[in-house]
Amino acid sequence: MNRLSALLIGTLISAMGISLSAEAATGSHTAYGVEQHHHGKKPQSIKSHIPPKDDALLKKLANDTGGITYDELRTAYLQAEKKQSIIDAMNRPGEAKPWYQYRKIFIVPKRINEGREFLKTNRAIFKKAENTYHVEPEIVAAIIGVETYYGANMGNYRVLDALYTLGFHYPKRAEYFSREFANYVKLAKQQGWKHNDIKGSYAGAMGMGQFMPWSYMKWAVDFNADGHKNLFRDRYDAIGSVANYFHEHEWKHGEPVTSKVKVTSPAKVEALLSGDTKPNTTVGELRKKGVIISERYGNAVKCRLFRFQTENGWDYYIGFHNFYVITRYNKSPLYAMAVYDLSREITKPAAAPQKKPVKKPDSRKKDKVHPKHR
Repeated sequence: MNRLSALLIGTLISAMGISLSAEAATGSHTAYGVEQHHHGKKPQSIKSHIPPKDDALLKKLANDTGGITYDELRTAYLQAEKKQSIIDAMNRPGEAKPWYQYRKIFIVPKRINEGREFLKTNRAIFKKAENTYHVEPEIVAAIIGVETYYGANMGNYRVLDALYTLGFHYPKRAEYFSREFANYVKLAKQQGWKHNDIKGSYAGAMGMGQFMPWSYMKWAVDFNADGHKNLFRDRYDAIGSVANYFHEHEWKHGEPVTSKVKVTSPAKVEALLSGDTKPNTTVGELRKKGVIISERYGNAVKCRLFRFQTENGWDYYIGFHNFYVITRYNKSPLYAMAVYDLSREITKPAAAPQKKPVKKPDSRKKDKVHPKHR
């Protein structure tokens, strides 16, 4: 899933009549984030030839995926277009930025304020999701806030084009994306979508929570039992599906995510900073290496040490099990920290607007009155 949720984009309205201001502002979407077709719009070009290597891969994908045929994959392939802008975007991911720049993308007043409003407006949905999946509302809201600005920006690329481009023209990730290309064709068949209608991120992620096709099929839920799994406009389904994803990846309700620490001997912990994001040590072991950690955490607690670049050096944090779960959504530690920081900010009370001081009249001064009015 969403491992590749890459700061992604589009627009939303709830299927239950809950409107979003961003949707009203852009106003060009129908159900499932589909762009409306206007008269006079030039039709998308269709290829007439498939290279033998790609044709063989389509046959293999049809056999491996199940539920779709070679002819269905072939039809989708011929409709897809290569987009160089997608390849360019993949080569400059936001997660390549240093932390102090990356954080500024997400932890800004507008996103924080809209996150508070998103939680407030959808309080009943979040409560139901928390009771069902045992994931805190602010974590789910922060995921949607980071991914799509609470549904206001779900992506402008045709998912078919994104997955075709990366699956057949981006060798270093071709195996993964070609499978997702086949999964998308299968998902579109299940949902009754036209291949060219669905729009998402440059990586092919879809909906308010930016699910990749396989994740959509595996973890999306019909949270309001209306017979559809609509992650584009149905806030029940979108919120419930993100919560379900975290539940299925063993989120632990009420447990810590991360904590800032002080490293006294960086050389002693250098080896612990490499590798994946799974907890790879304990609080006690880090203390033995000179890491100063809050006394609230016992020595046996499993964790993983991270460092984040600031404008003046490095900040160190330990990530617990729940931090690792966030990286199952997107493997970048920067992403996980941004989600956590945003979740904390949107649960803080909004600052009261400052009142301008009222200037009191100086009683020592007499009103000046024109002589003719005396």
